[in-house]
Amino acid sequence: MLRPISMKVVIVLLSGLMTSPMTKPVFAQEAPGADSNIDTTKLQSFARVYVEFEKIRETYLPRLKTAQSVQETDDIQKEARLRIDEALKREGMTPESYSQIIGTLNNDGELRAKALQLIDEERKKS
Repeated sequence: MLRPISMKVVIVLLSGLMTSPMTKPVFAQEAPGADSNIDTTKLQSFARVYVEFEKIRETYLPRLKTAQSVQETDDIQKEARLRIDEALKREGMTPESYSQIIGTLNNDGELRAKALQLIDEERKKS
């Protein structure tokens, strides 16, 4: 039997790092455009990580749902976390910097549109 808490942790981990830049913020922390100094290079890195997170989620969530033991669940979670960390590190990002970019995108429609375009381009490469 799977530990429900473990399943929730990975689902939150996988979905939390992949928060859609199209999601409207519940509580806007900044005025629109207040921190829109994300250069194109950072935005491209963000797009690559975002698409990689989608792939990770598509790979690991079905495996978690069918895991037969606590050990199997733990192994899947560990593997998913490693892939997430690798994707971030490869692009010179941290979970915090990734989340900050999402926050900025949620507050800046023009930048969000540019990010979505880059994400679409990244998806086509895959």
